[in-house]
Amino acid sequence: MKQEYTRSEMVSLLDALQQMFPAVHLADPATGNLLDASAMAPAGGSCRIPVLDASGRGWLPDANGGDTVTLYRAVRVDGQPCLVVMDCHLPDPQPTEGREANALRRLLAQYHEELSRDYVTGAYNRRYLSEFWLPRHAGAAIGIALVRIQDYARICNDLGREAADCCLNTAAGILQRAAGADPEQVILVRLEDGVFLLAGTCPAAKLESDVREAMDGSRRVFSVSLSRRSEFSVAVSSADWAETGSWDLLLALAEQRLANA
Repeated sequence: MKQEYTRSEMVSLLDALQQMFPAVHLADPATGNLLDASAMAPAGGSCRIPVLDASGRGWLPDANGGDTVTLYRAVRVDGQPCLVVMDCHLPDPQPTEGREANALRRLLAQYHEELSRDYVTGAYNRRYLSEFWLPRHAGAAIGIALVRIQDYARICNDLGREAADCCLNTAAGILQRAAGADPEQVILVRLEDGVFLLAGTCPAAKLESDVREAMDGSRRVFSVSLSRRSEFSVAVSSADWAETGSWDLLLALAEQRLANA
């Protein structure tokens, strides 16, 4: 597959690919919106967007753990960056191949789990929160607590990225104890550098209290080097679903309170 296409060439390519794959689309890499290749206009619908490698390729397993993977290829259509998105069914192991079938299921489950996690801390990421956790708790009375590592930017600038990652890992370990072992009840999410979210089907005041208790009862010390240690502090805010009735407003309210903390 080449890099540059005209609209007519892209229409022909998609037609050809549809003979080989069960579903083929053209998408906007910035928004995930599907595009009509002939008009280069929104066609309705959207898709997930992975991190692409240096050659402009990427893939994602089935979000529901099925036997489909989605392949992605970066191209340009009349100079506009686009993604060719192709769903691909994995081979169906025969009943006599029980070990291979089980190995395939474990591999897909592992990939799905890794794509749901922040690669630095092991906490869940924004994609898992928005695509899986929140839809499963639609209509529930959710409470949230936001936790900001104070002076995170200074830690990065003065002590380096490795020390900052160690700080994040230490904080995530403490916060995971506050969240508990059941992510269906309380989930720990790394929202951005230095900011974590706990969301749960419980009052926000309890989440905030659990976070403060965990932080006060733990050594908030992280490694700078083999012989040097440093310490961090946190700011905490919370908000309840009943205060807003909307996830976006709920998060915005907690962020406003965190900014003033």
